[in-house]
Formats: sequence, structure tokens, C-alpha cells
Amino acid sequence: MKVHAMGIGFVHNDKFCINRPCGSGDNLLLIFLSNSFVELDGKRIEVPSCSAIVYPKGKPQIYGAKDEKYVNHWVHFECDESDSFFDRPDFAFGKILPVGDITGTEKILGMLSIETLSDGNEERADLLLRLLISKLCSESSRHERTAHSESLRKLRAEIYSSASEKFSVVMLAQKLSLSPSYFQHIYRREFGISCYEDVLHAKSELAKYYLLNTDFTVNEISALCGFENGVHFMRQFRKRTGMTPTGFRERG
Repeated sequence: MKVHAMGIGFVHNDKFCINRPCGSGDNLLLIFLSNSFVELDGKRIEVPSCSAIVYPKGKPQIYGAKDEKYVNHWVHFECDESDSFFDRPDFAFGKILPVGDITGTEKILGMLSIETLSDGNEERADLLLRLLISKLCSESSRHERTAHSESLRKLRAEIYSSASEKFSVVMLAQKLSLSPSYFQHIYRREFGISCYEDVLHAKSELAKYYLLNTDFTVNEISALCGFENGVHFMRQFRKRTGMTPTGFRERG
């Protein structure tokens, strides 16, 4: 498999819509980080945040925003669809896949980005893309639906679409009428990440967008993203990116 282009954490408004009746000329992996829609076989399907889909080459690609903001990762790539890799029973082109472990998935995306955007090794990029697709498929096959799954997925979509809010575990647990301890247990089981860490991840992704697309100061971005203060923002941002907010802005 050969990567043609990719993007991480792209943000658009509620008008965003892609309509490619004949596809993009290659295969496309999408990972939705906000509530979205796709059109498959002429039917519009609502897709919750933290879901993925792999479009086959030459097939329509119709998708877009469902809420106020649209956020996704994407990878355009070339592959041989007759490759035995795609014969696995847990994979199908055009199938909606739940992304349980978003942090692990994004780590693989980050490594793939390095290999792709820095004239890296094509063999390593191929292996990383296979690993990424394999991870998405295995998560889908073992994803257990619980009595609270739908409510949790809606709540997670709210976290990512309203990352500027000052969410707390207690507040979020109350939304589902659950005790904080039980809520944290089922949240991690459902998504493979703690609720607290997921909230901070959502805020950091929003901060990246402001750093790269606005002239707001670091303190202003800290407030816009709902961090306790500028020091907390800089500490959490560096923990997740390995860079200070200013360093990230300058590199971008």
C-alpha cells in the first residue's frame, strides 16, 4: 500500500460536505472525530464520532458534518484490493468501524505521517497503514455493546464537539445518572481511554486548531479551550505533543 496524502485533525464548519460521485481516484480511510454523515448505496447514514470507514477506489465518497463542527483524520492511499490482507472476515470496504482506542489509533497515524511527509521509507509506511487498518478491524470485531453504549457515544461526541467546556468526570457521570466510579469504568471499557484523558485530548486537538489557524495568544487559547489556566494548558499540551504551544505554532 502506498500513501498519497494524509491529514490529521482537520476541522471544518457545519456546512462541510464532500461529494465525489466517482471517488477520489484512490482509496480513502476516514476517521471521524465528530458526529458526521455518510451516504452509502444511496442511503444517508448518521455516523457517531470516533468511527472510521475505508472507501474503495472508484466508489462514491459522500460525507460531511452533522453538528456545528466537523473534525476528521484522513488517508488517501493506493492498494491492490485483491490483496489477501483484505480477505480478513472483520474487514469490508464501505463498512462503518467503531474506533475504541482513539489514542492508540492516533499514535499510529502520527508515525505514518512521519514516514509519509518526511520522504520516509515506503515499506514502513505500508506496514503502518496495514497496522492501522488491522487495529480498526480488530476493535470492531471485539467491540462489546453495553446498555450504556449509545449514551456513552453521544456523550463522547459532545465532549469532542464542545471541547471548550469545562467538563468534569462528576458532571459527565451525572448526565448519564451514573456514579463517577462506575461511569469511569464503563467509559474506559467502551473507548479504551479514561474519560479525564479523553477530555484533555479533545481540548488539545482544539488548541492545535487555534494555534495553526488564528493569531490568538497562548493564554487566550487556553481560555477558549477551557483549561484551568495557562500553566495547566502548557503542561498538558506538552505532555501530549512533546512541544510547547508556541513551538507547535512555529513548526506549523
